[in-house]
Order: sequence, then C-alpha cells, then structure tokens
Amino acid sequence: MRVGTERRANVRAKKRQEIIVQQLRASILSDLSTGVLEHGDRMPSVRELGEQLKTDPRLILGAYEQLVEEGLVEIRPRSGVFVIGRSRSTDKANALPRRWMLEALVGVVERDIPFATLGEHIRRYSRTPRLRAAVIECNLDQLESMRFELETYFHLLVTTVDLDTIAPDAIPRTLREADVLISAAHDDVIARIASSLSKPYIITRVRPALVARLERLLTRGPVYFLVVDRRFELKMRRLVAPMAGSENFHALSVDGDDLSVIPAGAPTYVMRNAYARLDNGRHRGRVIAPLRIFAEPTNREILQRILELTSGFGNE
Repeated sequence: MRVGTERRANVRAKKRQEIIVQQLRASILSDLSTGVLEHGDRMPSVRELGEQLKTDPRLILGAYEQLVEEGLVEIRPRSGVFVIGRSRSTDKANALPRRWMLEALVGVVERDIPFATLGEHIRRYSRTPRLRAAVIECNLDQLESMRFELETYFHLLVTTVDLDTIAPDAIPRTLREADVLISAAHDDVIARIASSLSKPYIITRVRPALVARLERLLTRGPVYFLVVDRRFELKMRRLVAPMAGSENFHALSVDGDDLSVIPAGAPTYVMRNAYARLDNGRHRGRVIAPLRIFAEPTNREILQRILELTSGFGNE
C-alpha cells in the first residue's frame, strides 16, 4: 500500500511540475515577444515562485531545469534564474550580425575603399587620443548610467558634473578641459555653457523601446526603481505622468527605504550606481536587466562628433 501511495504521489508531482513548466514557458515566450521580458532579466527565485504558486520549491526547481534544457533560462549559482530566450541558441541569432556586416562592407566599397583596408582605418582611429566628454545632469543616477554607456560603447574619457553644482559665474575646470559636453536634458542651460566655452554639445535622447517597455510594464502592475538620488525619482515621475498606469510607478532609495515592500516578482529597475549599495536578498523583485540608453540618432551624433574631433576623420 505504501509503495502504491508513493507512486501516485510521484505521478501527481510530475503532472504538477509539467503544468508549471507549461505556464512558465508560455509566460516567458509571451513576455519576450511583447518586450516585457528581455535577455538578462532575472526570474523569480525558486522560493519566491513556490510561495506565489503555493507549490513545493523542488517542483519549481525541476521546472526551471527543464526550461534550461529548452534554452529559455539559465541558472546562475548564487545569483538566480535569468532569461536568455530560445532564439539565442539557433542560427537565426547569427543572421543579424551577418546582415549588418554585409551592409557595412557594401557601403565601404561604394565609397571606393577596398574592404580589406577597413581594418586599418579602424585601427588608425582606435590609436587616436581618447576624447574627453563632460556629462552634465541633475542627478547621480543618470550621471552614472550615461558615464557607463559613453565609456563602454564609445571609448570616451568621461567626467561627470552635477548640474546643481555649477555656479553661473564659475565654470568648473572639468568643463573647460572637455572636448564635448553631453546631457540628457536642460537644453538651454547646456547650450549657454557650451557657447561660453566655444565647445560642441549633445543633448541625448532615450531609446523609444525603453520607454515603450516601461509603458507596457506600468499597465500590468507596480514597477519599482531602486535609486540613489531622489532627484532622479522626480524626473522619472514627470516622464511617466502622461502614461497609462503611471500610478504604478514607485521609486525607492537603496540607502534609506524598506525594500521588502517590493512584491515578489514585481518588475524592478536597479540603477547602475545602486547595485554597489544593494545587498543580496534585500528585495524580492524581478530585476529588469540594464539596457543601453541612447537612441540611434544620439549614437549617430556622438560618433559623428568623435569623427569630427579626431584627426583624420569626419570628412565626406
């Protein structure tokens, strides 16, 4: 009798696990297609999902392990479960880089440049002195995010300047020594400073996909931002004010607020400089992977400025 009871219990557990697998698979694929989830997003932990579904955590772990085999998620020891997306394991993932390379090489040849010499052009560019960019913003969270992107993707030497520390009659040395000034807003102020220094400036724009994704998440429920600077919260509130679901926006300071109020699995943006101050396990949210900020026109403008200011480049 005991053997039969155990067998029936195992069958029920197996069926329950398969149901969980199907639910998770459908949810992940749906959210990937709509942009609610993207590669690198953290899924609810085994414990969190077990509490949500009122299910044995061992069944949740088994479900996640099956999705690992399918290429939808990966389990990182001591970090959690993260979305990777099935398409990354297929040849389709390599098609876009090949198409991009083809278009780039066609453009090179159309300019009467042998494509075999393209590498030398790029090497010559990379050997030029790195340009100095001064990022000016009104909050520490944006300053750090912009610094990271400019250094990582554009190889710039970046210094950050808090807009509120700039006195009208005393331009900081950092700005005077910069090759280009960059800000995400404050157009009139930045234009006036740049004019007084006779320097070029760039006002960046955010990728539309980021804004669209935030809008989708807000319509589905609470969305949390973990920040260091309260001024960023005020700026974000102005951004989301016209959006449907704006009442679902919440910002918490990693230095002073109780992060346990974040519901398990709630979409949670962690600003880059908040990571260093965030202890593991202090919140139960589903971390939204940090993505590039700048829109394509901004990337183009930054690269154009780099080419213009770098000796030997920028000519048609």
